[in-house]
This record gives sequence, C-alpha cells and structure tokens, in this order.
Amino acid sequence: MRFQRIGLISALLVTSILTGCAEPDQVPPLNQLQTRWIDDNTAEDGAEPDAIVQRIKAKDFSEQDSFEADFRRHVTFYFKDGTKAYPTEGDIWSSVALGNHAYVTLHYPKGANRLAVLEYTKQEKNWMLGGVLYDDVQNIKKSSSARGLNLPFSTFQAIASSSSPNRDDRIWFFHTKSQTILLTVVPKQDVQSKDWKETTLANGQTAYFEQKQKRTNLYYVEDNQIVLLSGNVSLAQLKKLARSIAPVDSADFPYS
Repeated sequence: MRFQRIGLISALLVTSILTGCAEPDQVPPLNQLQTRWIDDNTAEDGAEPDAIVQRIKAKDFSEQDSFEADFRRHVTFYFKDGTKAYPTEGDIWSSVALGNHAYVTLHYPKGANRLAVLEYTKQEKNWMLGGVLYDDVQNIKKSSSARGLNLPFSTFQAIASSSSPNRDDRIWFFHTKSQTILLTVVPKQDVQSKDWKETTLANGQTAYFEQKQKRTNLYYVEDNQIVLLSGNVSLAQLKKLARSIAPVDSADFPYS
C-alpha cells in the first residue's frame, strides 16, 4: 500500500489545492484569517474524484467555542447539484486539538466515499489551516503491512507523511471503511484542559486521554515530544497501539 509524504502534498496545496495560500516558506501574519477553497482533484490512479463534493471552503477562525464546534461553523461542502452544507458531527471521524496543533479527519457526506485530514496550527487565538491529506474509502482487498503496530483492524489503508523537510511535523494515517486512526508527533507543551484524564499504559508509562461518544484521543510524552493518537476507536484499542509504537527517537518511528 502506498506511503506518501506530505512534502508532495504540501506542494499540491500551494499550487492547486488552496487558492490564496501563503508560499511554503512564509508564515501568515498573526490575525490574518484566510478563506481557502480546497479543490480535491488528487484521486488515485488518475481517476476522477467523487464529484458529489465539488469543492470545500475552509476558513481560518478565531477560537470561540470548542475547536470542533468552531471548525464545523467554518467549513462548507459544495456539492455537484449546487447545494451546500456544513459538516455534521457524523462526518467527523476524528478530531483533536492539543496545544497549538489540531487535526480533523473529515468524511465526505452524501455517499462520497472519501476522507480528508485537515491540519491546523494556532496563532494566538486563531486556528490557521495548514496541510490537507486525502484518501478514498473503498473495499480493501490488500492491506498495508502493520510493521509491528498493534492496530485494531487487520486490513487497512495507510499513508505516512511529513510536511516539512526537517520532519518536524509527521503524520501517519490508517483507516478502513468505517474506522480511522491518526498518529502524529508535536513538540512538548502545556496542555491545559479539564477534558484530558490520566491513564497508564501497559509498560507503566503515564498517558492522557479524552473521549467523545465513539471517538478517543490519547497522548503521551517521550523525549521532549508528544506522541498523539486520534480516532473513532476505543481507549483500550489506542492504548494497545501506543504500547506497540517504537521509541520516538528511533529511525523507523513509529514502527518497531
């Protein structure tokens, strides 16, 4: 199964997916909120993407409510039939905001079997859209190799990505037709939220989790970095996965 690098995706973002986006080496000024049109024309094997969703409008936004509630108010699907809609709670397969980083796995509505992972960074109280990953939701005939990861599904699609040359921001994205797990690493930072509760991994390591209905987020600190997991799976499943992840400073991280 293919393992992409976000370096390629980021180039597409600048040149064709996000109109009006800053150049790769530039950081948008603080408080400069942008509206971005995401034209998803990156279907695999040269095929046309599902045309049910023609475009997605994503606005940077100031923090008012929870990250997810604000996100849903500032993202709009535009459909082929001329209608439009905001994402529902059911369209969001995973969502996590941790310090200055946030990630959403968004399932396209109206039978468009496609997923998009949207990555945000926080500047003061503003959430700014960064990278976008895509993948089709399809019948999986041949699975990626788990390579030692204790994933909660036996057949799955996988993408491994890095959004910067020095690999400061790395994302691994695993999914089936109905479940998803996002794994990423962010710099260690203070996490001030009453929603995060303490738990212990099988090796005795302290971790923190939050749950919302059938979705779970989990993180632990290692080597001055935070390993973050997010998905529509159980806490027990994420804890088993976390225990199988290689040390964050290993060359093959997260694989053993």
